[in-house]
Amino acid sequence: MAYQVPKFIEEETKLMGLITFTQLWILLGFAIILIILFFLLQLWLWFIVFAFMAPFGLFLTFGQLHNQPIYALILSAFRHFWLPKYYLWQKEQVIKKPSPGPLSKYEKSETVTTQKSLDKETLQKLTEILDK
Repeated sequence: MAYQVPKFIEEETKLMGLITFTQLWILLGFAIILIILFFLLQLWLWFIVFAFMAPFGLFLTFGQLHNQPIYALILSAFRHFWLPKYYLWQKEQVIKKPSPGPLSKYEKSETVTTQKSLDKETLQKLTEILDK
C-alpha cells in the first residue's frame, strides 16, 4: 500500500499574509521592550534607542541570508559557540619504544604505529552479520 508523502513540511505556518508565528513573537518582544523603555527613559533618549532597536527588530524578524531567516542563523551561531563540540575521529597513536640508554649518532629510535587490521575470519563474520 502506497502512502502519500506530505509536501512542504518544513515550511512554517503563516499567521496572516507573510508573517509566521515566530516572526510575530519576535515583533511583540521588541514592541514590549520599546514600550517598557518608553516609560523608563526620557523621551529624547527613547527616540535614540528606538532609532536603533526598531530597524534591528525588523531585520531580525524579516531578514534572510541564503534563504534562511536571520533569527534561525543567530540561534544556530549561538548554539555552535556555546555548546561543546564532539569530534568523532581519532588520531593515529604513535608509541615510541623507550631506549635503555642514550642514543648514539648512528642509532635511530623505533616508532610503532598502532592500526586496526581485519583478518579474513573477522571480515567473513562481519559480512555474514550484515547479510542477515
